[in-house]
Amino acid sequence: MPAEFTTEAVQMLTAGGIVASVAVPIGLLGWVLARSRFEGMLPSWKPWRVPWGGFEVLGAFVVVSFAIPMMLMQSHLLPMAVGVVALPIQLAFLALTAMLLFPQWKPRVSLSGVLPVAVLAWLVLTPLILLFHACVIQIFTALQIKPDEHPLAKFGGESVLEQVLFMLQACVAAPLIEEILFRGVLLTWTIGARDRTPGALPTPPMFPPEFRPWMVMIFAVLFSATGGKLDPVVFVSLLATGLAVVWMTVRRGKRHICGVYATAAMFAMVHSSVWPSPIPLFLLGLGLGWCAVRTRGVLVPAIVHGLFNAVSAVFVLRGGTG
Repeated sequence: MPAEFTTEAVQMLTAGGIVASVAVPIGLLGWVLARSRFEGMLPSWKPWRVPWGGFEVLGAFVVVSFAIPMMLMQSHLLPMAVGVVALPIQLAFLALTAMLLFPQWKPRVSLSGVLPVAVLAWLVLTPLILLFHACVIQIFTALQIKPDEHPLAKFGGESVLEQVLFMLQACVAAPLIEEILFRGVLLTWTIGARDRTPGALPTPPMFPPEFRPWMVMIFAVLFSATGGKLDPVVFVSLLATGLAVVWMTVRRGKRHICGVYATAAMFAMVHSSVWPSPIPLFLLGLGLGWCAVRTRGVLVPAIVHGLFNAVSAVFVLRGGTG
């Protein structure tokens, strides 16, 4: 095994230990508080219902993911500050849009055991995904295929302000807005459960629910093609084949499973500029999707996502370059 791989593995384990030293005590504290209040760790299983039909999903992604950050990039902000400054604007836009389009809709937020469930999910998912990522990198190296270097891999952070902004961007802004969009907006639409509460606006579906996972997968394939690389297109095409297998074989919970699968593929392809990151990120998307469906919200996956990013952020700030 190359000495460089061993060194990076030790650095990553150290970064994970630093994050765990903060996350685990907080998770234990949340567990103690939940026990003292006789709260369950997970809410009871119910369909996750939302009132939007389809056009709102596309609008949310266009405005929140692209328009707002691009406008801020034209300003004189530090590059690391763009995502942090954009976050409250993005959240305000989403909240205002929801209030205007669906004034009678009230999201059902469950706070039971959020912290312990999120920390436990992170402890399970992170080692598996990082190990899988390391194996993928080793396979690519053995095949003499050079993996793409992440733009932040050599981030040095010349000032404390830049380091703080880097951590806020990686651990708060990006995870929160991505989870709201992918798991809160796209996944709920893909599953197809509509809000039937009195007063909800009659929003006809843009596509029948049974076709929605395929629409998301088609968008994932198209998005992968915009990067000009063949590898992501091949990978997402294989994922589309996997969706077909899942669609034909799964009987119980098909909408939820296919919805989580398709949105995880789209989540992976959004990060396809750094190949082969989408391969392990697809697994992360599956885990985050399951967390969202099981807890009927985006808070748990947002925390898991933030802690996952925190490991890489600490790794980079401590001098890691993998």
